Amino acid sequence: MNMKLPPTVTREILVGESTCGLVRMTVQAGTIPPCHAHPQAQIDYMISGCADVNVAGTITHLEPGESIYIPGGVTHGFLVSEEDQEFLEFFVPGRDDF
Repeated sequence: MNMKLPPTVTREILVGESTCGLVRMTVQAGTIPPCHAHPQAQIDYMISGCADVNVAGTITHLEPGESIYIPGGVTHGFLVSEEDQEFLEFFVPGRDDF
């Protein structure tokens, strides 16, 4: 799945291997990223800002230093951000659709 990101979101691929991937994401305040699903399992680690994350209808609040696991194939997305956010996304296996 190749998801089009809003212009207020930037993605920096730090590791892009077939076995795993690591991406730094920055999201500007007021952004509404689309909910989506992909076959890879994902771990998000919040560096700065905070966010409510919707994973299959369950909302989890993340603060800096906290993380969340998202199983592969599960619909998920960050809800509208009230402040700028920076977080890491770790994928297993890696993604080749960026």
